[in-house]
Amino acid sequence: MPSEFSGGTAVSARSDREIASVGNAMRLIETLGRQSWGGVSDLARELSLSKPAVDRLLSTLMSSGYVERDPEAPRYRLTMKLVAIGNSVKDRTGLIEVARPRLTELAGAFHETVNLGTLHQGSIVYAMTVPSQQLFRIEPVPGSEVPAYATALGKAVLAYSPKAVRDRYLSEFRPVPFTRFTTASAADLRQRLERARGDGYALDDGELIEEVCCAAAPVVGADGNAVAAVSVTTIRSTFAKSGDQIIQAVIKTAHAISESMVTFR
Repeated sequence: MPSEFSGGTAVSARSDREIASVGNAMRLIETLGRQSWGGVSDLARELSLSKPAVDRLLSTLMSSGYVERDPEAPRYRLTMKLVAIGNSVKDRTGLIEVARPRLTELAGAFHETVNLGTLHQGSIVYAMTVPSQQLFRIEPVPGSEVPAYATALGKAVLAYSPKAVRDRYLSEFRPVPFTRFTTASAADLRQRLERARGDGYALDDGELIEEVCCAAAPVVGADGNAVAAVSVTTIRSTFAKSGDQIIQAVIKTAHAISESMVTFR
């Protein structure tokens, strides 16, 4: 006859395993937060865990959007999604620290919303926003995500990402038409990305919200690949009048942040 305590013991053991798994996941996040990239073997050694255990934890964190894999090598790092719940990614990259005064200056020049965004799993994650002082404004919440193809930020980052990243994104591209201006095919998006790379900036001409326009330029690292992008968001009528000035100011700001990032630390 089974012991009356056997069920409780099983539940307790399962609970202990779940708690240990959560604890290991947090230790893994903290470890990744102290370095730019981490491989499975190095992480397993530092955490005193098996490589299969670390691989499972990384897979879980990737599916939740908190860890990303280097498309060119078997190594991992934290994503900017963590900006919504803490400052660990800000501290690691220095991106927001470097960008903040430049973004504030840009917002002051036009009194429109200014954004800093990074690419993660096909979406733009808003890392920082300086809100507009206008009565009507679009103000993304830091940590929120939108599809990259429907934003100027997303196209600016994709245009200046490694070719392998662009090709994979285009091969998996399944558009949702937010407005009548949203790109509807991979071929059209490829052309827009090529144009953005040639021009040094990308536009959102009402592709996410029909009467809202954006201009964005990439923030690039020492290798010339985008690590983020800067944008100004405004209503269509304002962009029709001041679009050229906004574009030039966005490009100048992104270049300044790029140069500062190269010399940061």
